[in-house]
Amino acid sequence: MPVNGALSFKDLEQRNWAAKAPAYDAWVGAITSGVVEPLLDATQVDRGMQVLDVACGPGYCAGQAAARGATAIGIDFAPTMIVEAQRRFPGIDFREGDAENLAFADGSFDAVVCAFGLLHMATPDRAIVEAYRVLRAGGRYAFTVWATPDRHDFFRLVLDAIQAHGRMDVPLPPAPPLFRFSDAEESRRVLTGAGFTDVSVREVPLVWRAESPNAVVDMIYKSTVRAALLLEHQTPEARERVQKAITEGAAQFTKDGAYKMAFPAVLSVARKP
Repeated sequence: MPVNGALSFKDLEQRNWAAKAPAYDAWVGAITSGVVEPLLDATQVDRGMQVLDVACGPGYCAGQAAARGATAIGIDFAPTMIVEAQRRFPGIDFREGDAENLAFADGSFDAVVCAFGLLHMATPDRAIVEAYRVLRAGGRYAFTVWATPDRHDFFRLVLDAIQAHGRMDVPLPPAPPLFRFSDAEESRRVLTGAGFTDVSVREVPLVWRAESPNAVVDMIYKSTVRAALLLEHQTPEARERVQKAITEGAAQFTKDGAYKMAFPAVLSVARKP
């Protein structure tokens, strides 16, 4: 809830994702959909299984789980994301829900997946504990986050531009570290602490193909929250300088008539004993 009239991190994420849901598929969805098969493979999703897609967005994981013959449920805290998911996959059960307080009984699912959702949760550790609770014994949980900027062209370009021409300390609510779970040891520590075993962490190589350098700035405003807010809270002069640096920097990624940026994800998977 708002504190002293200001939105909390969770409220800000929910409000912004609700506004950006219609544009998600055309922008960042073209990248995030690339982890669907790796997540479902990691959790061994197959016919007859009960699968929960946490922070489902437009429903990519739930939709593909159903295509494998599983029974899937998708939850998201943004009502407009649920509308998008229902539109894309009308035969699947999508509902509004809180990943940090799942409305399901203990041991309800054979697999739980979460594609990039932990990045938008105020207490991701709680979401991991909840995933453990709703899994049956032997069930698997897998999530993805983005790789650190030293391996990720987009984040390195954007964050370097802000640091060089603007400010990182803009007035935004306190938020969990963006790259916390990019650290394999931190993911292992948290998953093991929640009770999971057989933890495995690996990188999933993804590439974003942009039509022009200007598309990088468009991507920020149309389908990110934290990066967009960092730009929006700069002074007009600083924001112009940052956007120029991003556009000029994006030109270095030209290849075969397109702009190709490394967008790797980190996938963690574990089993409930």
